Amino acid sequence: MRRNKKWIAVGLVMLMAAAGFPGCKKGGGKLPPAPTGALNNESYMGDAAVTVNGDSVSYREAMLYLQTARQEYEGAYGSEIWQYTLNADGSSLGEWVKDQTLEKIVYIKVVCSEAKKRGIELDSEERSIVAQRTEDYMKKAEYSALSLYGIARKDVENVYTDNALAQKLYDTVTLNVDTDITDAEAEQKHIQSMMLKNYHEDELGNRSALTVLELIATLDRFDALFEEAKTTKDFYSLAFANTEDKTLLDQWVGEGELPEEFAAAYGLKTGEAMQIKAENGYYIFYCASDYDEEAIRAKKEELIALRQEKAFDEVYDTWRAEATVEINEELWKAIGFDMDAKG
Repeated sequence: MRRNKKWIAVGLVMLMAAAGFPGCKKGGGKLPPAPTGALNNESYMGDAAVTVNGDSVSYREAMLYLQTARQEYEGAYGSEIWQYTLNADGSSLGEWVKDQTLEKIVYIKVVCSEAKKRGIELDSEERSIVAQRTEDYMKKAEYSALSLYGIARKDVENVYTDNALAQKLYDTVTLNVDTDITDAEAEQKHIQSMMLKNYHEDELGNRSALTVLELIATLDRFDALFEEAKTTKDFYSLAFANTEDKTLLDQWVGEGELPEEFAAAYGLKTGEAMQIKAENGYYIFYCASDYDEEAIRAKKEELIALRQEKAFDEVYDTWRAEATVEINEELWKAIGFDMDAKG
């Protein structure tokens, strides 16, 4: 699995600072998941969920990470997302998110462990930022949610501190990564398209061929739309109104990024259009722009970030292989991720 900068400070800190525990409102409503196993109520809150090179992450801190993950998924897909299973074996999304969160926690702790070996510490300004984020979080979090997990200010501060330290080492390691990327490497074209299906499809996704008359009518429409596409000043509106597949409707792409059957469309210049008959339908591609400084600049930043992530992952893999990681399996299993659990 690709690890990246989002696993360190920026993504997590921003999510946690944005809103405490989601779904927990004064006067009622659902509380986040609580332990569902047979652990003693008075002891598990002080237990270590994970220990990396002798440095532990408490149950309380682990719940902060889990709630951040919950907020991210519910914010993107809604609270109903937890009702779905991932595989035929019945494994739940909640369990998968728990596994991913555990991997993130280990990642952060391994990086922090390496930072400490190198003598890297937060300076006074960075500690001040951690303190402010902790304060902001405590103001936004609901008391009932904090109480449910026994979370104190120190637990929140520990999580922010770890993330800030991991970020600092990330920046140190990737400081000298080559950032020289040419415009040609980062070239981006603004490509739009519309598509007419050459098949029928029922509610179950089963496909059947068009009749001869339907096929002729579709091809006639395909040609008529192409003639209009060559002269229109608003291809996007034309495509949006007529396409039967919006997958490739509007996108910025670099060389080699289009599917192979559509690769020829990358050769279009601004204002040009072309027809492509593909296996699953008839496409009209249009180049809205073959050069854009802002798009190239954004692509350069993306490529630089990828180089940094690759460089960091290479050294991280060595640290991870040498790290001593202990997971409290009983505690981790007992942490429920039932989104309907109530306090």
